[in-house]
Amino acid sequence: MDELAFKLNMDPLALRRKNYAATVPNTGNPWSSKHLDECYDVGANAFGWDKRNPVPGAVLDGDWSVGLGMATATYPASRSKSSMKVRLQADGNAVVSGTGADLGTGQFTVFAILGSQALGIPVSSVRAELGDSSLPPATPAGGSTSTSSNGPSLLAAADAAKAALVTEAAQNPQSPFYGKTPVYEGGMVRADGVAMTFGSLLTVMDLPAVEGTSALPGGTTKGYGYLSFGAHFCEVRVNRWTGELRVARWLTVIDGGTIVNEKTARSQILGAVVMGIGGALLEDSRVEPDTGRYAGANMAAYLVPVNADIPPVDVRFLDHPDTVFSPLGARGIGELGIVGVAGAVANAVHNATGRRVRDLPITLDKLL
Repeated sequence: MDELAFKLNMDPLALRRKNYAATVPNTGNPWSSKHLDECYDVGANAFGWDKRNPVPGAVLDGDWSVGLGMATATYPASRSKSSMKVRLQADGNAVVSGTGADLGTGQFTVFAILGSQALGIPVSSVRAELGDSSLPPATPAGGSTSTSSNGPSLLAAADAAKAALVTEAAQNPQSPFYGKTPVYEGGMVRADGVAMTFGSLLTVMDLPAVEGTSALPGGTTKGYGYLSFGAHFCEVRVNRWTGELRVARWLTVIDGGTIVNEKTARSQILGAVVMGIGGALLEDSRVEPDTGRYAGANMAAYLVPVNADIPPVDVRFLDHPDTVFSPLGARGIGELGIVGVAGAVANAVHNATGRRVRDLPITLDKLL
């Protein structure tokens, strides 16, 4: 895309906008939700893309050539079958559970937040249980499907738990709602001017807990295209004498549907950008011809980014719920953030130096 824009003497972002796919190109189907154009607008305005000089090597800062580059991120959005359980306890707390494991990507936090929202209680009153084979079979972390699959299942389980509670409240002779038509609202059960927390109600009925379990199938509604989107913008500086390359600024804008927890979501995108920069500039698997061994076979010899290699990374989310995809509206973002990172770096290097590097990593010898 960048090479085509250069040959056409067009702005790379303008070329993407001109070829913007309002429908799925190979089928003509509508997208479930697509706001990539907004990613471009938000990113370009925040990054100062309009100040980019299209002439390679034209911008100098002392011994450094400065270049700007951008690239698009896309990744498939999918849902797998998932079963979750929500348990309302007499102590006023709730437990949300499933077999999925948290690999450091924030499932514990996401489940607690979704449980809090679904039940209308503080997140401090919700405990997530994961990784036990005795629990309902939730979707494991992988393929950017954890939140997108388990999130809707958790909401369905919460509805089942609330339904079990009000049914018990109406049918249990020890309940103050016996024979009435109670409703659940924000952690309270109400009917005919009477209101009690679910914990107090369970205590009165002498029940330790009620629970609900969901079992949602995988797959999505046919006739739509499902992708998550994003746009990367970066500035690089290349030393004119040594070829040293530094990424100086970074901005990523993400259209991933509902963002359940912006803090952990930002951490995922930040980590993906760091890994992408590592792939663009440092990471390399070379086989020694005499031995057949990998030259960088340990963490001392295999180069990965460290703190000094990474500039401040600005991550922004559009947060447009994709309700065609699921009632929760959250698509996966776990792998989206790395897509296009190396392309953005290589495009910025060309803008800085006029050199088009097509094989990674972009090392000093390729720039001198």
